[in-house]
Order: sequence, then C-alpha cells, then structure tokens
Amino acid sequence: MQTNHEKLKVKVRGLEDYITELKKELRTISSIDNSTEQKEKTKALYKNIHHQSSTFLAKEENYLELINDVNIEFFTQIKTMHPNLNDSEIIICYYLFLGFKNKEIAAFLNTSTRAVESKRYRISKKIDGLDSNITLIDYLNETFKDSKISTI
Repeated sequence: MQTNHEKLKVKVRGLEDYITELKKELRTISSIDNSTEQKEKTKALYKNIHHQSSTFLAKEENYLELINDVNIEFFTQIKTMHPNLNDSEIIICYYLFLGFKNKEIAAFLNTSTRAVESKRYRISKKIDGLDSNITLIDYLNETFKDSKISTI
C-alpha cells in the first residue's frame, strides 16, 4: 500500500511539473502578437501534448475541457456564433483553425480520417453563409483571425 502511495506521489509531482511547464509555454505563446506565429507555436504545443498525453491523461477525461482551458475566447466565440455545432465539431473547427490536416486531427481524436472528413462536411452544412465560394478553413481563418490563441 505504501509503495503504491509513493508511486502515486511521484506521478502527481511529475504531472504538476508538466502542467507548470505547459502553463509557461502557453504564457509565452499568448504574448506573441503575430497570429501566424502564434498558430504555429500552438500547433507544435498540441502535438507535444498529444504525444505525451497517453502517459498523463486517462482516456475518460473530457478532451474539450482541456483544450477549452487553453483557448476560451475561440470556443466562446464559435459557440455564440454557431450554437448548433456540437462539442466534437467545435474541436475539429479549432484544429482546422490551427492548421492541422484531417489525418492529424484523426490521430488526436483517435478516430478515422474519413470520420473527420464527414464531420467537416456536416460542419460546413451547419454554418450559415458558407457556400461553394469559401471553404470551411478559409471561413474559420477569416472569422477568427483576430482571436488570441491562448488567454492564459
């Protein structure tokens, strides 16, 4: 019992250190004025988090809450503008806004590329004003170009 307790303490301490480092990185990213550079840094951070998440996060944890904490402004804005989008569609919009490809999004969400493509199609149908002249990615980039990637 004591050995398990010691192992748990070490794991918690490691997790706390990891979270502290992530917060420092997020503060650095949020201070960048160039939105393109901010997007690239956030994308790299998400890739890093994804690769390390299997060690730290249980699969049952709500993924939306984790990334919502990172960028509350984007999620608040898109939910206000498009209340008919569900949580998984909003996450896909966020990843598309950051510049991730379907295959990368599928890996993050532990789903197939085809499932991401299908959701993108449904998202495009749900967003008013989106027609054949503008892609979903272009719409997201134009609509949320002034959004800060992080508010931490």
